Amino acid sequence: MILNVNDIQYFGDCDSATIQNAIDAAVKNGCSQITIPRYNARTDSMEWRISRAIRLPSNFTLILDNCYMVQETGVYDNMFTNRNTCEGFTLEDEQTNIAIIGKGNVCLDGGEHNHLLEKTSGRYGFPRVWKNTMFFWHNVNGLRLENVHIENQRWWAVTHVFCRNVTIKNVNFDAIPHVPNMDGIDLRIGCNHFDIQNITGRTGDDVIAMSAISGTEYGWKVEGKDTHIHDVKIRNVLGDPFIHLVVRFLNHDGNEIYNVDVDTVMDVSDFTTKKRPHATIDMGCALYSKIRPSQLGETRNIRVRNVTSRGETAVRLNHQLTDAVFTNIKTYGDNIAAIGTQGKGGYMEDVVFEDVYYGSVQQEIFVSTPLPPEKYHGAAIALTDVTGNITVKNLTVDKVRHLVKANKALSVAIENSQCTQCLIPYELSGGATVTVDGEDVQ
Repeated sequence: MILNVNDIQYFGDCDSATIQNAIDAAVKNGCSQITIPRYNARTDSMEWRISRAIRLPSNFTLILDNCYMVQETGVYDNMFTNRNTCEGFTLEDEQTNIAIIGKGNVCLDGGEHNHLLEKTSGRYGFPRVWKNTMFFWHNVNGLRLENVHIENQRWWAVTHVFCRNVTIKNVNFDAIPHVPNMDGIDLRIGCNHFDIQNITGRTGDDVIAMSAISGTEYGWKVEGKDTHIHDVKIRNVLGDPFIHLVVRFLNHDGNEIYNVDVDTVMDVSDFTTKKRPHATIDMGCALYSKIRPSQLGETRNIRVRNVTSRGETAVRLNHQLTDAVFTNIKTYGDNIAAIGTQGKGGYMEDVVFEDVYYGSVQQEIFVSTPLPPEKYHGAAIALTDVTGNITVKNLTVDKVRHLVKANKALSVAIENSQCTQCLIPYELSGGATVTVDGEDVQ
């Protein structure tokens, strides 16, 4: 039996109550799903206004059928969450098999912002900022989110804490970045076995962020679960992160990130109308540690393929990284570097880049006037305060100022390179070395 959410017997004092009543009645009657249609009979309208979080039970599927759902003005709550969120802290409390599946054109709208920000979180009478993430999942095994359009999220859009076996497919974002930290998809501590595919659109911050750091969610630690992020597959991301990052890796405080496979990430931002994004792939950061910074080996076994970047840097290396391979990295436009850093340093070990293409157009962007060689800028490899070793295979570079810039004891091994119109090929100091096809240079 499939219940009809528009049946008058389920009407509540608001749309959230109506939907929740239908879910609860379905579970009571042994039904494992309901559908939210476009038409809202309670208000005789074509929208559903969500004033408090819809809490989903285990083994339940919510079908969104061409519907428009908007968060109510002036409220502080999620749009969707699981029933045991921030209440179940053991494996026995773990919920299972929750799905939200869109059919047709589904729009989930954050609506008018409520002034709840990280800087006002828990202050001035505001609740914690976690109330402003549109989806908030905690301690769930088996999640699906598919075929939805999300716009104007009030903070992070889709947040996971201690979740596993999660599938996210065909999600499109459209955020006007008018408040800080309008991330798309966030994996926080304790997340593993994720399959993320076909993510598109514009966010107001990172499109996909994997952040295993100490924070408020440490208070939601699940007994019997580790705090690491691991076994994650990300496929087909075409995103504009405003001025931030398309895919981010960040871990400190003994939390690890490992066994991550990323394939096909494109920065589709228009940098002629705003500041460029910082990086397309961002590995680590010296900031945000509270107990201790990440150590070598705690970010490992990373595989990234098919990256196209128009940001400042295609792949940005910060802090510690080992056992990582990046393949088919391409820049276009006016990038600063193909392989770069945030300038906070770090140690690299067994980090390999294959098939790197870096060729700046070297022109005044707004008037399309070619620059003379003496005004060329950018570097294929620009690693400040980085030590250790990296290997770059099959490097093609044209119209740049530097091939390699490094100022610490970094060993760069280049195999099979083609470099034309390079003003100053190597700018090395502080013990940095470069070999090209086994021979030392400079």
